[in-house]
Amino acid sequence: MTSAKHQGIQHTGNDLHRPLDYPCTYMPSGTPDWSLTDSVELVDVVTGAAPRQQTKVRACWTDTTFHMQFECEDDYIVSPYTDRDDPLYEADVVECFIDPDGDGRAYFEFNVSPHNVIFDAYITNNPGEPKGFHPEWNAEHLLSSVSYVNVPVRRVIYELAIRFEDLECTTPEVGSHFRLNWFRIDQDKLGARTYDAWAPTGAVNFHMPECFGTIRFTK
Repeated sequence: MTSAKHQGIQHTGNDLHRPLDYPCTYMPSGTPDWSLTDSVELVDVVTGAAPRQQTKVRACWTDTTFHMQFECEDDYIVSPYTDRDDPLYEADVVECFIDPDGDGRAYFEFNVSPHNVIFDAYITNNPGEPKGFHPEWNAEHLLSSVSYVNVPVRRVIYELAIRFEDLECTTPEVGSHFRLNWFRIDQDKLGARTYDAWAPTGAVNFHMPECFGTIRFTK
């Protein structure tokens, strides 16, 4: 989410910023088996409360690729965008921000719409300088898919496969880690929007790498 207008609501509760850690399971077959992975649920980005509609996220890795799955309850879909790097964050979207180095100085943003449109960007965050947003950057090997399940409630299943070379890193070693955060923006029939996150930031602002959680690469 890169639009500056989403950076206003503040929350001061220190309880929101507890460290979060996710064990990212290795898939020796080279193909995700989501039944072998742990899931996390997204919460309100400001308050940490449970949202109206549930979002579960899972992740795993292979020798070449970082895989993610978002499973989203969704009773109403809003997404008019059709082209890569359109402002998907102005409608329904799932997002992931990844900082492979873990130092907060640069990170990658990946957004997927309900119609499988992609927004990807590279963000710099050097101390004493304004953040640099680079939507012209593209992950050359990025793969994504979106599918729908209607029983017992409608769910939208998003999957992303990001090559480690697109993250400008080598295959992780077991025990190493990335910093990241997962997000979702959802709009209902009345136009009200919800902003959800794995690691709440205390504000309607996703670009807070100091709040990112940690994923640890396990086997």
